[in-house]
Parts: sequence; C-alpha cells; structure tokens
Amino acid sequence: CIMPLQKASRATIGTNMTSLQLYNAVRQNVLIPWNKNEAEEWKGEVELLEADRGGFVFEPWTRIHENVGELDLSSLYPSLMLKYNLSGETVKCGCCLDSSVRVPELGHNVCQRWQGIVPRSLNILLRKKTEFKRVKKVFGDSSGAFAYDKRQAALKWILVCSFGYLGFKNARFGKIDAHIATCTFAREALGKARKIAASNGFNMVHGIVDSMWLRKPGAGVDDYERLCTEIMNKLGLPVSLEGVYKWVAFLGSRVDGRIPVLNRYYGVRHDGTFRVRGIELRRHDSPRLVENCQREMLSVFANAGCLLEFNALIPTALRVLEKYVLLIMTGSVPMQDIVIRKSMNKVPSEYLNLVPQAVGARHLIRKGGNVHAGQSISYILTRQQTGDRETRALPAELFGNQVKVDSEKYVDLLISCARNILDPLGFDEELIRATIGLSRQ
Repeated sequence: CIMPLQKASRATIGTNMTSLQLYNAVRQNVLIPWNKNEAEEWKGEVELLEADRGGFVFEPWTRIHENVGELDLSSLYPSLMLKYNLSGETVKCGCCLDSSVRVPELGHNVCQRWQGIVPRSLNILLRKKTEFKRVKKVFGDSSGAFAYDKRQAALKWILVCSFGYLGFKNARFGKIDAHIATCTFAREALGKARKIAASNGFNMVHGIVDSMWLRKPGAGVDDYERLCTEIMNKLGLPVSLEGVYKWVAFLGSRVDGRIPVLNRYYGVRHDGTFRVRGIELRRHDSPRLVENCQREMLSVFANAGCLLEFNALIPTALRVLEKYVLLIMTGSVPMQDIVIRKSMNKVPSEYLNLVPQAVGARHLIRKGGNVHAGQSISYILTRQQTGDRETRALPAELFGNQVKVDSEKYVDLLISCARNILDPLGFDEELIRATIGLSRQ
C-alpha cells in the first residue's frame, strides 16, 4: 500500500487502500483532487429503480439440505472492477461514447482508452491474494499455511473496501455510477453461473452476492470441482469450491421462521469442519456458557451423515442442553462463563430504555468509573431483589458471592441457542422446554 509498515499497521483499511490509489495516480501524472466535488448525476425515479438494485440474492430454502457444495467467486467485485475497467473516471466517460464495453441492463459506456486508477490499484492486490492462497495450499496444515492465510485475509478486506469506496461520497476516485455498474456486472455473472450450474443438473439452494450453495443428488467433490472449472472458463472469473457439506441448515427469522434470512446458517462439511453464521457461536456478546452448549450440541450433530441420522441424534443433543440448564440452575458455572460483553453505542445517560449494558455502565459510574460511547461493558445478569430495575445487570468487576445470578435469564439464553439449531425441524422454544421437562416460571 506504499506506506511504512508501522503506519500501515495502525491505519484503517480505507486509508491503506487510498494510499495505493494515490500512488498510482501520481505515477500516471493524474492531478489528485484535494476534496471530491463531483456530485452524483441526477436520476429519475424509474432510472434509480432500475440502476440501484444491489447484488445478486437467491433466498434460501429454510430447512436442512444434504450434500450441498459451496462455490465462491473469489473477490468477485474487485475482479469485475479490474476486468471491465470500472472506476470513477471510466464509467460514462466523455471520450468513449461508442465503447463496446457496456454496463448490463443500463447501457452505460466504459472507457477503453484509459485504465482507471481504481483497477490499476487492484491489480497487485488481486495477484498477491491469489498467490498467497496458492502457497497456503502448498503448506497444507503447517504453520506456514497459517501465515499465508492471514496475509491473503488482510488483502481480502482491502479488496472488499475498494468496492465500498466506489460509492463513498468522499472517495477521490469513486463515483456512484461505477459502484452501480459493479453490482450490475456481478448480478449478470451470478445469473450466468446459475444457468451453467442448472445445465449440469445442479439446483441452487442459496445464493448471495458472490457465493452459491448448489445441490445435485449423488454429486461428489470431483463433480463440484469440474463445475468450478467450467464456470471459470466461461466467465473468465476465479471460482473456488469452499467445501461440500454433509448437511447444511438455513435458518429463518427469529420473529417468523417462515421468512428466510440470508446470513443465518450452520453446517458440517465432509472433512468434519463446521461453518456457522448468524448464531450464538458467531456473536461476540454470547456468554461462554451459551457458546459451549451450542458448540457441544453441534458436535453431536457432526456425527450425522444424512437427515435421518440428524433426526436420530436430536435426543442426544437435547440431553446436552439439559446438562447446561442443570449447571446454571444449581449454580455450578464459573463466573467467567456467564459474563456477557456488549458495546455502548452511546453514553449511559442517553439510553431511554434500561438495556443491560446501560445498567452495568451506570453501576460503574456510581463507583467512580468513567464510561464513554464505544466502550465495551462486561456484566452478569442478576436477580431483582428490590424495586430498582437497575439491579438486573451488575458489572463483572463488582460481582461478589452475595449477589444471586438470575439463572432463569441464562436458561432463556440456552433455550434460545438450542432453538436456533432445531428451528428447521419445527422446534420452537416452548416445544424444547416441554421436551426437556422444563416449564416457564
């Protein structure tokens, strides 16, 4: 990123990426604007509706699916920006009105005389990321693979940021039309990939932005790899097989389980590795008690090779839940396992509702502590013994043996985490409570 290492390590992702863009601008003798002053071009309501549609989304079927392959179009948006020369100064340029490169659906021209500053900057990042991923596979499971994985991950986030900056109002080489054009090319690419998959007998179970979950009865790893190669050859974009799942469960909304949610799922691949999104294991504010319970329940289901075996293991998983419920009810859980940690979005005095983190922050202030917006508060849910609602959450620093833990609240959290796993099979919280013989008090 053309920055000293120590400065780059402390800078934001956007600052690192901007530095690389400014370097390429200087190399091309391009005058860098001190402040961006190019406003978005006027769009009527019909044009805005047609243009600003975001990425490709195929809502998942909210149930458990067997033998599903996950395909990823690696760094799709940056790759498209490089391939089609998408930059603030190239989309709808004034010099190539008859350009053969046109934005799908919209027909906007893209410059063919000049490589934009943004794609110039992306070239080195994409090449290095691809090479790091290749070397990582060469190292296998050694410590060297871990180092190269961290390097490619760092470049991945800079590449993600590069797309967001195309639509950022203060980005010097950004423009909303270039941002919209990238989304349009991405929708076209995923649409074509889906058709190629369908022509080979694969059904799409879920699709979002740059990833596809496909299923074909009897398909193995080799079949998915061949499909990746075919898509790559026809689209000219990098495609990788992230893994083949023994089973994967796509979850619905917590409010209404019939409504699919794009980023809530869990599954086990054939190599035994988990993939979870949007459940307690991925949440930073889950107490360790809940994380351990959900992890152990998932470990039970990891032994299932199909949906029938998954159903057969439900009683075993519920016994795991019973064990953790009994631990919290009998007070046999260490304090560090029930601590909840949440960030303060504003100063405590600005909270109108007494959410637990605000209550914990007020306790700290009373004891002479200094709490500010953005700070993380660690607290424990306690029983309310007086009319003061602020006794429900106590900062971990002030917790003592004389304070009684609100075990019912922690049981609720455990039941909720179990429901997130069993929801595709029709288990709601009341059914789970009844199954383990626990009534709501």
